[in-house]
Amino acid sequence: MFLAVRRFLLTSLLPLGILTLTGCAMRRFAFACLLPIGFLALTGCSKAEWVGRQSPMDPKGPLAQSQFDVFMSTVWLSLVLFVIVGGILVYAVIRFRERPGQANTRPPEQGHGNPMIEIGLIMASVASLVVIAIPTLEAIWYMDDVPIEAKPTSKLSAWYTGKIDSKVAEDVLTIDAVGKQWWFRFEYPQLGLTQEGKRAIPNEIVIPRGKAVRINLRSEDVIHSFWIPKIAGKVDMVPGRRNHMWIQGDQVGLYYGQCAEFCGDSHAYMRFRCRVVEPEEFAKWVEAQRTPAAEPAANSLAATGKALFAQKTCAMCHRVGGQYDAGSFAPDLTHVASRTSLAGAWLDNRDPATQLAIDAKGNTELSAPIDPALQRKNLADWIGSSGVLVDANGKPVHSADIKPGNRMHYYRMFNVAGLNETKVKLTQAELDAIVEYLMTLN
Repeated sequence: MFLAVRRFLLTSLLPLGILTLTGCAMRRFAFACLLPIGFLALTGCSKAEWVGRQSPMDPKGPLAQSQFDVFMSTVWLSLVLFVIVGGILVYAVIRFRERPGQANTRPPEQGHGNPMIEIGLIMASVASLVVIAIPTLEAIWYMDDVPIEAKPTSKLSAWYTGKIDSKVAEDVLTIDAVGKQWWFRFEYPQLGLTQEGKRAIPNEIVIPRGKAVRINLRSEDVIHSFWIPKIAGKVDMVPGRRNHMWIQGDQVGLYYGQCAEFCGDSHAYMRFRCRVVEPEEFAKWVEAQRTPAAEPAANSLAATGKALFAQKTCAMCHRVGGQYDAGSFAPDLTHVASRTSLAGAWLDNRDPATQLAIDAKGNTELSAPIDPALQRKNLADWIGSSGVLVDANGKPVHSADIKPGNRMHYYRMFNVAGLNETKVKLTQAELDAIVEYLMTLN
C-alpha cells in the first residue's frame, strides 16, 4: 500500500504539480499522458513488497490482525473523505472556471456564514473521529493483556510437556524482555531460563505457535521499544517503569523485530528475531537451553580458545553456562553457535543469497540454515573489529566499528576514566582460537 501510493505520487502527481505552473498545452499533455502512466505504475507492486520481513501489512497473529484492521478502517474512511472533498473541489474548479469571453465579467455572488453547512461539517468531522477512535481504543485495550478467551488454551498445563513448577501450571507463558544498548535479553522465569539462573537468551526469542504469551517489558539503560511488526505493535521499554503486552504467533516461522525508539549510536542496528515453533519443539528447545555448554576436546584449538576466553577478560562480561558463570553484563554465549545472528541480530549467520531468494518468493518466515563458514567469519569480524585484532607490529587490522559505540569494544558501563576504550588486543592466532571455541557452543 505505502509503496503503491509513493510510486503513484512520484510518477504522476509530482510531475502534474510541476506542470500546472506551465502553459495550457503542457497541462493537457500531463493529464493525457502522465496521469495514466501513474495509474499503470500501481500494477508494478509485487507481493514481495507487500509482505516484507518487517511489514505490518502481513499480520500473522491476532494482535497484529486487530491493528491491521484499524489501519485499513482508517485508510478506507480517509479515502471516502478524500473522494468527497476532492470531488467537490474538482466540481467547483470546473463549474466556476473562467471561460473564453468572461475575462472582465463580474464574479458570481459569494456566500458566507451558512450555519447549517458549518454545523454539518463540524458534526461530520466529529463522526469521522468517532469512527476512527472506537476501533483504535478497542485495539489498545486488546493489546494490554492476554484476553480471557485465549487463556484456557494458553495455560502452561494445557500444552507444555516439559518440567514446570505446579505453582505456574495454570499461568500463561511469561517472558521478560529487557532492552539494553544495543541488544535484547529474554528470560523465561517459569522455565528457569533467567539471568539469575544463568540461562538468559539474547536477541532470539522463541514462542509456541497458537499460544498467547505475556511479555514484561523492561529497560536497563535508556528508553527502548519492543516491536515485531507481523505479530504485534510496539510498546516502549522505559527505565524504572514496568510495561507489558502480549503476543501470539499463528504461523510457524522466523519473524523480525527491532527497537522502535531512538536509543543511541546503534539504534538502527538493535534488532532481534522471534521464532514461532510447535509446542512440542518449544519444550525441546527449553531443555536444550538448560543444558550446559559442551567442553572442547583436550589439547585442541578450541581448548586453547577457551583458555584465552578467560585470559582476555571475555568471561568478565559474557557467561558460558557450566564453564564461565560469572559474567552477566553482556549476552549469554552458552549456545551462541546455534543462533542465526550475532551482534544484536545485526550480523546474519545465514547465506544472504539463499535467504534473499527465499524472501523474494513472498514468504519471509522461512529461514535458510546457518552457514558455518559465514558464522565463523562473522565471529572473527565482530570480535576483531574496533582495533582488537592487531598485526605482528601491534597495529590494528580492522579499526572500523561494525556496531558504533557498542559496549563490547567501548566500556562505558560504569563511566570510569580509563575504561572508555577496550585494552584487549588479539593476534590472528588468538582470534582464530577463540572463534573455534565459540563454534563448539551449540
